[in-house]
Amino acid sequence: MSFPRIFADLHTHTNASDGTLSPEELVKSACNAGLSAVAITDHDTLNGIPPALKVASSFEIQVVPGIELSCGWSENEGSVHVLGLFLDHESSQLNSILIERKEKRRVRAFKILDLLESLGIDVYPLRNAFSMEKEKALGRPHIARYLVEINKTPDFQSAFERYLVRGAPAYVPKPNLMPMEAIEVIKNSGGLAIVAHPGLFKDWKLVWEKIGNFPWDGLEVYYSEHNPNQISFFKTLVRERNWLFTGGSDFHGNENDKSKTLGEQGIEKNQFDFLLRKALQRKAESKF
Repeated sequence: MSFPRIFADLHTHTNASDGTLSPEELVKSACNAGLSAVAITDHDTLNGIPPALKVASSFEIQVVPGIELSCGWSENEGSVHVLGLFLDHESSQLNSILIERKEKRRVRAFKILDLLESLGIDVYPLRNAFSMEKEKALGRPHIARYLVEINKTPDFQSAFERYLVRGAPAYVPKPNLMPMEAIEVIKNSGGLAIVAHPGLFKDWKLVWEKIGNFPWDGLEVYYSEHNPNQISFFKTLVRERNWLFTGGSDFHGNENDKSKTLGEQGIEKNQFDFLLRKALQRKAESKF
C-alpha cells in the first residue's frame, strides 16, 4: 500500500531557538528528506528565517516564514503553543513583541541556572555561554543538553524530568503571552494562526473551553506525537469549524528523537497549495 508523499513539513526548529541545526543545514536536510517546502517555526524568534530564505533557491525548496509562540494563563491552567505560518517576518509589530519576549526568556534561563547552581551543579560554562549570546532565544532545551553533556542525566528527557519540569527543583514558570494576543499579532503580520500539537494538551476539555471560540485559522492535525484516533478527532473538528489543517514533525535535529524526523510528518501538495492561497488572500485583504 502506497501513501501520499509528504510535500511540506510546517513545524521545524533551527539553532536560532532550541534546534541543533543551523537554518542552512535544516533547509538542506529538508531537501534531502524529499520535502518541497518547509516552515521555519522557531520559538519566539524570527532570526532563522532570513538565512533559510537565502539558501532556499539553491536547494529548490520553498521556505515558509513562521514562528511558534508560547502562550497561556496561570501556571495551573496549562499552556498553548501557537504556530504562525506564511507571515511577514519583517513585521514591526511582531518583532517588537519578540524583543520583549526574548528578554523575558533570558531572565528565566538565568533563574534556572541559579537554581541548578544552588543544587551543587557547575553551570559556569553555560552561564558564560548564555552571557555572550545576544541573538538566540534561550530556553530549557539548551540547559537540558548541557546537563546531559556533563553527565548529570543520561538523556535529554531525563534532564527535563529531573530538573526542569513543573515541580522539579530547577523549574521556573514560563513568561507566557495570552493566546488572543498571539492570534492578533500573527494575523496582523499576514500569517495564519494555528493551534500547535493540540493532542499534547494534558486536559483537552479544560483548554478547549478557554480557546475553542477564539478566531483561529486552523489546527495542526498531523503531528509526530498524534495517534490515529487523535488525528481523526482533529480532522472532524477542523471540518466542523471550517478551519484549515496543517502538519509537521516538530523537528529539532535531535538524533535521539526518531519520532520527529523530517519528511515523515506534514501535508500533501494540494493541502499546502490551499494553505498558501488562504495566506495570499489574507495578505491581499490587508496592508500586504
